[in-house]
Amino acid sequence: MKYLGILFIFLFAFAIFVTFTVIAEGDIENILNTADEQNGLLNPDETDNIQVFKNYIIKENEFAEPENFINSKTSEYFKYSEYSGENTKNIEKQIIISVYDAKTNEIESIDLNEYLCGVVFSEMPSSFEIEALKAQAVAARSFCVYKMLCSTDAIREEHHGADICNDYTHCKDYISYENACEKYSEEYILPLWEKIKNAVWDTENEIITYESEPAITVFHAISGKETESAENVWGNAVPYLVSVPSEEENNKNEIRNYITESIYNADEFKDILISNGFSLRADFSKNESVWVTNIKLNSSGRVDTVDICGKTVTGRRLREIFALRSTDFTLEYKNQAFIFTVIGYGHGVGMSQYGANLMAKEGKNYKEILLWYYTGVEINQAGKFF
Repeated sequence: MKYLGILFIFLFAFAIFVTFTVIAEGDIENILNTADEQNGLLNPDETDNIQVFKNYIIKENEFAEPENFINSKTSEYFKYSEYSGENTKNIEKQIIISVYDAKTNEIESIDLNEYLCGVVFSEMPSSFEIEALKAQAVAARSFCVYKMLCSTDAIREEHHGADICNDYTHCKDYISYENACEKYSEEYILPLWEKIKNAVWDTENEIITYESEPAITVFHAISGKETESAENVWGNAVPYLVSVPSEEENNKNEIRNYITESIYNADEFKDILISNGFSLRADFSKNESVWVTNIKLNSSGRVDTVDICGKTVTGRRLREIFALRSTDFTLEYKNQAFIFTVIGYGHGVGMSQYGANLMAKEGKNYKEILLWYYTGVEINQAGKFF
């Protein structure tokens, strides 16, 4: 009987292993990474270089080639642990994400929830409302799961085989608890970290999906009257990344640097443009007052294109050249100076972090916030995709 018991336990464990291996390596639909080349440089936002599931495409790389990709490594992302409830026995999946440290050139495997604490701490002020922090945790988790499942071989090569990196210009900013304590002091960090940890664990394994697939949940810091559509920024329509009203304009006095100005005299303005390739086809011989003409806005009210000295440039390109906080700006020549007046911060697509905090202050919970900023999505468990 003793040996029969051992044999039964072995067979049961093996059956569980086979079952979860099949689930983990199951039929994940091909992910098509295609994009038209865009004019100008990418914005410096951490979420600008991205791709999207299925037919809803945003660029992963400025000059990426079309590629079909199926991730066959998903079985590596789970450890399994059993725990007993009052009446039932459940199997909980612990998702492990591999992170490339751009500073040390090392790869570390981290529990996803632990990693998210460091991401949320780095990406959103810990003083924000708890429901806003929860919304940020779900959005960041969704972004991570998407990267784990959908990154192309080329992107994985950039990460030296890891799922994601800690370079905020490429993936997501991240700091460990230990490094945060070393940088600021544990006495200061501990209560903030506990608040963020609660936001992460209260939303454990929850991600955003669209049509039963993980969504690429980009976000930004501050919008104006409304968010931006993915189509206006990256040239490809994404059904859940469309423009929606946001609360910042009505609460601008509560937001530091909601409006900023950048001022240049004519020589500075000209030199910056020339250093960025505007010497070709641009005619600076006319009076400075007529250098800037024909400012066109897109459907969200942000700058689409501007004519400068006879050359058309996109709002995104101007943002890059002059290091503007967003493309929601006006440009005028006044008192012998070119004045950019800029609203908000970031590309404007997806969830506005400050908008989320304002919604939380009004009593909205994290699910209401997410369903507002990501149109037509659902909130599901990440485990079903592995």
